[in-house]
Parts: sequence; structure tokens; C-alpha cells
Amino acid sequence: MKIGLSVHRLSVLGFVLFWTTATVGQDINPRKQRKQRNSQLQRLPDISRFDRKKSGRFIVDLDVVRTGHPYKGTNATKPHSGAHVYFRIPDKPIPAGNVRAFPAIYAVADGYVSRIDEYFKLRPIFNRALGKRIANHRYGVTLTIARKDGAAVNFHYSIEPMIDPGDPDFYKPFILVKRGQRVKKGDVIARMYIPPRREFAQHTHIHFNLMDTGKRQFMAPTIFTDEIAARFHRVWGKRGLDGTTRIPPCIGYRLSAPENPFGTGAKKQL
Repeated sequence: MKIGLSVHRLSVLGFVLFWTTATVGQDINPRKQRKQRNSQLQRLPDISRFDRKKSGRFIVDLDVVRTGHPYKGTNATKPHSGAHVYFRIPDKPIPAGNVRAFPAIYAVADGYVSRIDEYFKLRPIFNRALGKRIANHRYGVTLTIARKDGAAVNFHYSIEPMIDPGDPDFYKPFILVKRGQRVKKGDVIARMYIPPRREFAQHTHIHFNLMDTGKRQFMAPTIFTDEIAARFHRVWGKRGLDGTTRIPPCIGYRLSAPENPFGTGAKKQL
């Protein structure tokens, strides 16, 4: 089952447009919230710092990654506005109540939590295993990790088990941080729920990208070390193709200038 680009654009676009939305029932003083957010933002580095000093903490442990692909920019044959990691399928299904047994998802840098998605409905797609169209629900975490031209740069984790659990509270135990919380690089911020049925588990993945909130621009999450990019590249397999072209080790491929977070122009690979 292949997810179209528009599905992810819709899911992440919800974050772009509504990233300041508070959790339902949460009493927020807007002025106090803005002041706190601005104070947190000013303590973060410019995104260019990650061009000089890359993060050595990937979003998950690479030994749990089965396959994946980099961010495929608008200059690619088949663009996709996010990188993906797909997970190894456990030998035995993990009970949903055993949250700590599921793969850890890490903060890739110091920052703060700017958005939580507890139960985000995706556009209906045809599910081959069920033989019908269904609207899956994902969860997600967005971290603000840097600034660009005075605006927040967010690292978005769209956590997609590729199921509809039918319960708005189902994913809550897998989200380990709260909106506004400060995080340090390496903190476990969530766990990746992997469904017990193999036909669903094989499609379980995280879609991740950077977002320039000032320009509402998707950017490649090219903040990781060359070592991480090389190890990630080794597991891509068929997903590491752009049409018939084998993609070299990188986190961002055939990027337009706006998709390059470091402002150094269009890049074939980064």
C-alpha cells in the first residue's frame, strides 16, 4: 500500500495552519502563551548551526528500521515532502498495553514541543487488506528546534501506524511529552505503535520533515551526521529509488532552494 504525497501534505498542513491550537479543554492565556513561546524561541540556535554541527541522534534507533527513504524534493522525479522510516516487524505481536516494548522515538535536538496530535484523521485511501477505503488515524509530535529569519523551524514527526483504532484515546499512552515542554536531544518523546496484523505492520512508518513556519515551507530534515545518512541509506532497498535512479546516501534529494534549510540554494543531495 503506497501513500500519496497529498495524504502527507494534508496531515502536515494541519500542523502548519493550526500549530498554535491548544489541547481541547486546556486553559491558555494567549498573551502569556505568546510570551513564553517567544522566550523559548530566542534561546534556540539559527538553523544554519545544523549545517556546521549535525545531530548525531536520529529519530529512532536504526537497528529497528526495516526500510525507508529520504526527503524527495520538488526537483525529484517523484517528489515526496518528507523522509520515511519503516519498522522491523516483531516476531510476536506486542500487546498495546506494553507501551515500553515498542520502538522509542527521540528528540533529535534540544527544543520545545510546539504541537501534539493525539488522533489525526488522514484522507481515506484504499486498504488492500480490508478491501475497502478507510481513513486511517495517526498521532504526532512537533518540536521547535531552531530559528530561521526570526521564525520557528519545526521538526515534525507524523507517526503513522496505518490503522483506524476507532478510539480517540488509543494513541495517548504512546505520546510521552506535552505541548510547551522543553526537551533535550535524546529524550524519548513517543513510542511507535506497531499493529499486531502483519499486513498493517509492514506499512507502519514515521514521516518526518522540517517546516519553516515563517514561510510555511516544507524543508528537508538534513540535520543529521553523514554517518547516520550512510547507515540509513543501507536499509532503503527499493524505496531508495527515484523512478529508476538509485538515490545516493543523503537525507534530502534533489531539493529546490526553498527546501534547503540552510539557504545555500538548490542541491542534488544534502
